[in-house]
Amino acid sequence: MIKEITTTTVKNENFSPEIDLLLCCSRTKVDSITREKIKTLIKSELNWEYFMELALQHSTILLVYQNLNNICPDKIPSQIINKLKKDFRTNSLRNLYLTRELLQIIDLFNNHNIPILCFKGPPLTKSIYGDLSLRQFSDLDLLVYDKDIVKAKNLLLDQGSKMRFHVIELNETEKDTFITSETVHKFVRESAYEFDYYQGNFIIELHWGVMPKYFAFPLETEELWQNVTTISLLNQNIPTLTPEYNLLLLCGHGNKDFWDKLSRVCDINELILTNPNLNWNFIFEQAKLRGGLYILLSGLLLANKLLQTPLPELVWQKINAESNINLIVHNAQKCLFVKPEEQPNKYQLFFYHLQTKERLQDKLWYIFSLIFTPTPSDWIFLPKANIPSILYYLIRPLRLLFVAFSKKMAKGT
Repeated sequence: MIKEITTTTVKNENFSPEIDLLLCCSRTKVDSITREKIKTLIKSELNWEYFMELALQHSTILLVYQNLNNICPDKIPSQIINKLKKDFRTNSLRNLYLTRELLQIIDLFNNHNIPILCFKGPPLTKSIYGDLSLRQFSDLDLLVYDKDIVKAKNLLLDQGSKMRFHVIELNETEKDTFITSETVHKFVRESAYEFDYYQGNFIIELHWGVMPKYFAFPLETEELWQNVTTISLLNQNIPTLTPEYNLLLLCGHGNKDFWDKLSRVCDINELILTNPNLNWNFIFEQAKLRGGLYILLSGLLLANKLLQTPLPELVWQKINAESNINLIVHNAQKCLFVKPEEQPNKYQLFFYHLQTKERLQDKLWYIFSLIFTPTPSDWIFLPKANIPSILYYLIRPLRLLFVAFSKKMAKGT
């Protein structure tokens, strides 16, 4: 265990006053220096409309309200502080509602003898923020064993849930075939089904894996189940991920989505501050084993640069030993605060992902997986065919060629 935390901080980029204020407010622990900086920024000519857009876009409006309301509420324009207060109350009630629903769903699964592990959402919020009202979440993430996927899917459908189809376009017959299939989950790259629960009141993501297969950063379900901890939610203990695995998962998801929201960085900051006795040797061992050392280090350095997250000397030694990490973080930070319409396209995302994989084998696997790994779009070509799954690896490139040829012919006409 590494207990000694250093306060070394890498110099930050030059940001606008609105982004600076957002960064200062997007944390639970505000030291005296940051508090004075907030007061100074408030006195400048801020574009409050832009600031509110940023807080909403980056899902940190709850932390923003808490800090502005605690530090200088009388200095904030009344319409702004009132809007923040209203959003805070609405989100707090929503989070409490979702937490209660989660506990009922856990009881439902337990009653049907389906082991379930909860991650992200309420358990992550409570474990690293200490307060369910300080982190925004809109869905519930449930992890089940591979052998229980069909049983868990049918249980949710029996409760009136409706499966969501937003990645592929299916007609009603194809949807019915998809829903009743006992093998289609093998083709779902994200390793999760999405359900509209209570007629769309919220979304449940039913996972049999916590990272997409194509991403080449495997966090195996069996291993997660062997390293669980518990968290108390509304006086009920539920199983969830350990802090070490949560950190790996947060860095992995942030990297996968090109750090599209500041809230992802906030989670890393809060996890480290809340868990000063993290087993860093274990974390690095697991990251290196999975080819995720760059993914882990870039997430940690990004948190330090943006939120001054204190990192142990061991982490700094690892960062300084890898010359590529600063460039990776620079690229991520450069895209973090762009306008939504200027977010990286799929080609930029592809090359960024290649950049964050330190092993050649993982780069090659990532490329191979994107090209050849079958998806539901391939499965739907022969949805009822009783053929080995491996044959779909041949069907996929043929289908992609057919689609490309069809588009070319359509443009020609």
